[in-house]
Amino acid sequence: MRAIKYIYIVGMFAVLTFVSCHGPAEQKAVTSQELRELYKEVLTAAISNPDSAMMMIERLRVGAPAGISFRQHGAVPDYHADLMRAKIYSQSLEGTRLDSAIIIGERLMTLDVAKTDFDYRQDVLEMLIRACRAYHDDEQIIHWTTLMIDLCRQQEKKQQTDKVYSDMETEVLRYKTDIGLTYANLGKAEEGLALIDSVITELSGKRKFNEMDASVIALKRKVNVLKTVERYSEIPQAAKVMLDLMADYEQHPDEFHDGSYREIPENLRPGYIDFYRSQAYVFMAEAYANIGDMSSARHYLDLFEHGDLCKTLEGREEIAPTLCLLGEYDKMEAIYGEVAAGLREQGDTVNNEYATLLRYRAKAAEAQGRKDEALRLLHQYEEVNDALQERLLRGKAHLYAARYHAHEQQQEIEQQKTARRHVFIVALCIGIAALVAMLFAAYAIRQRRREHQKNRVLAEQIAETLDYKKMYMELRASPSPVPADAPTRLSGEQDAKEASADPASLFRYLSDVIIHERLYLDPAIGRQMLSDRFHLSDHLIGTAFAQGSSYKSLPEFIRSLRLEHACGLLRERPDMTISEVATASGFSNLNVFSRYFKAKYMMTPTDFRQLN
Repeated sequence: MRAIKYIYIVGMFAVLTFVSCHGPAEQKAVTSQELRELYKEVLTAAISNPDSAMMMIERLRVGAPAGISFRQHGAVPDYHADLMRAKIYSQSLEGTRLDSAIIIGERLMTLDVAKTDFDYRQDVLEMLIRACRAYHDDEQIIHWTTLMIDLCRQQEKKQQTDKVYSDMETEVLRYKTDIGLTYANLGKAEEGLALIDSVITELSGKRKFNEMDASVIALKRKVNVLKTVERYSEIPQAAKVMLDLMADYEQHPDEFHDGSYREIPENLRPGYIDFYRSQAYVFMAEAYANIGDMSSARHYLDLFEHGDLCKTLEGREEIAPTLCLLGEYDKMEAIYGEVAAGLREQGDTVNNEYATLLRYRAKAAEAQGRKDEALRLLHQYEEVNDALQERLLRGKAHLYAARYHAHEQQQEIEQQKTARRHVFIVALCIGIAALVAMLFAAYAIRQRRREHQKNRVLAEQIAETLDYKKMYMELRASPSPVPADAPTRLSGEQDAKEASADPASLFRYLSDVIIHERLYLDPAIGRQMLSDRFHLSDHLIGTAFAQGSSYKSLPEFIRSLRLEHACGLLRERPDMTISEVATASGFSNLNVFSRYFKAKYMMTPTDFRQLN
């Protein structure tokens, strides 16, 4: 029972050590379905009020009600709350918020969950790509997009292994078009166009929504690159392919059904088709206007103005450069005036959008002969452009400094984690060592008790045997004296043969004499002593003990008698020391006595005395 108690105590110690190192259990987290709903609602709220969305995230992080449309169950993990916060920052045009989004994203990419959870890693990478695109950090766009492509390919291999439908190859092609556009922004237009064209070729002829949508995106990227390098004559062909895809999808929607998560609901299909068709009209109108085909440009401008995209400010802003080229300056001014008013209301007039409208308004003023206004607008454009460049450099410097600071903080966090892990490992090792030690102690105690019990029974049996033997010897008569003529008969050749014929009788006679006269206590006892006393040959005496008894020799018989005598002294004479008992029993020293005693009785003389 004590051993069990020790094991229980040590087990509790190990459990307490583990708990103390790991702290209290975390709150129950929300499910993946709830997380998807949370992301959607928080990001929707952030469009109109980012600060309110941030407060929602803080409440969700601690499991408090956040005013969302469904009931909250448990707390949102910190790494999901951080990703929501970074996504809100990435939607902003403000440089410091984009910095924060990138720094948070870089930190999240180092977490274990980002290495093991495909969906989470994909979300973080998408946020980083979007933030870097808004930041115009082309090198980082290529870096994160390349990681996204690798991630999609890994997921594709896993899905192929699991024998499930995979659309990851299409996702890879989507991100390749992003890299192609980024190459063009870095001055590698031909390389970017070649990459985008390879994607368009690979997607060509695939009549599934996911592939069709990816084709449209690739064609848009190609048009943007062609506009950058002013190869306007090639734009109508790409826009014509977009129109053909929309016409095919509009006439045969069921044939494009693939069940992918990107496929839009049926009720949103007309808006989707109108949007991309209107964008194709914008591309064609601007391209024809730049190459001097004004009739074609006006034709596609008229088609654009009959679509729903023209009803939005964003759509009208896209057609404004074409209006400038066509000389419809009043319409362009009205659009850019509306855009400028909105930017001033937001308090953000230092961005690429504002710079673009200033440049086109300057062109319009110059074309209309308003030289002073044109110079003023060009001067404003240069100021905004310079401010953008300065902001970009300052923002990058701030970003690099923030990255360094975040790296230092991450290192400190890792060091603290390592220290806690070290403490935990040490405590765990100590607990395991203590548990092992206790188990060994319990085992040793148990074995000791079993050995003690066994020795007690053995000691009792020895004592009982010795008592019976003593009683038996006392009841036996004293041995008869040897006849006077025995030496003569026993010394002759014939008498030796007779004696050797019955060695057991000779042993009984000699043993009785030795026991009754206690000759075994005489240190000088041996074959010679018996030979001189009984006029027997050494050979006969040796034969009597070796063949006529259970003993191998006379010394073994003598040693057995001495040990039995020592047992009696150990029981009856507690006043004698073990050394005195050894001497009184005929042994030359204590070590010899102890060795022979333990060999015969399987316990030490001290144990025997204590047990008796």
